Amino acid sequence: MPWSTGTVGTSAGLPGGIEAQVDPAWQPWLDLLDVALEESSSRAWDSVVTVRAERPDDAPMLHGAVLRIDGQRAKRLVRRLSDVAGVRGGNDVDPSAAIRAAISRDDRALAEMAERCDASIDAFAIVAQVAAMPLLMAAALTLEPSAASAWQRGYCPVCGAWPSLAEVRGIERERRLRCGCCSTDWPLPLLHCAFCDELDHGKLGSLQPEGDEQLRRVETCETCHGYLKAMTTYTALSIRTLVLLDLTTIPLDLVAQDRRYARPARPGWAPAIEVAS
Repeated sequence: MPWSTGTVGTSAGLPGGIEAQVDPAWQPWLDLLDVALEESSSRAWDSVVTVRAERPDDAPMLHGAVLRIDGQRAKRLVRRLSDVAGVRGGNDVDPSAAIRAAISRDDRALAEMAERCDASIDAFAIVAQVAAMPLLMAAALTLEPSAASAWQRGYCPVCGAWPSLAEVRGIERERRLRCGCCSTDWPLPLLHCAFCDELDHGKLGSLQPEGDEQLRRVETCETCHGYLKAMTTYTALSIRTLVLLDLTTIPLDLVAQDRRYARPARPGWAPAIEVAS
């Protein structure tokens, strides 16, 4: 597909047939996601108690938080996800520790737990990250809309993750960043790099697939050489659709990476939290 380089603009439309476009190789990941989303629909996660210490203004909501979960329910979730992922020793993992490590992006703790399970770090990390989703989504629901609207940083105001995608939404073509970990939705002006806060329009551009430029593009920054995929939407995407779009647009990632753009290796903010049952 031919590509053109341009300045950042907006587009119109919504890609269709998303499910049919997913590579079958990603089905195991979608199976895990569906387990997490089924679990997140339970009101059991709504009873999360969040105790927050004072935190810096630029820290996400969960930094310094103590999250209380139903230990038995979390254990069943980790066991089920481990079975789906083929992680044999997942039944012996402390679910609170796994979820804490996933939210805090504690790679060392995840690696140690994976070793105890005799599992690959990648497989175990995915199980832990997906197991954290019901808790993260419940926490995100406690964020005041006014707080999300006032947030002017590129990382998630709830969990500190970088956005999975940017939505160019509705008639107003408002740019909304979306977190693929907790589903949080927050605005950031069009001419504003999510990763390094660059505001110079001369350094912000886009890669646009010809014939499809009104539907999707890759936003780029010449200062940090970061990139972010942007999709036109009419309304906010569900988190499942968000994940599906991320998977079905991997060719956009490949084009960006071929042109030496990259996503940050570390999260915008790794929140220090405690998870107790």
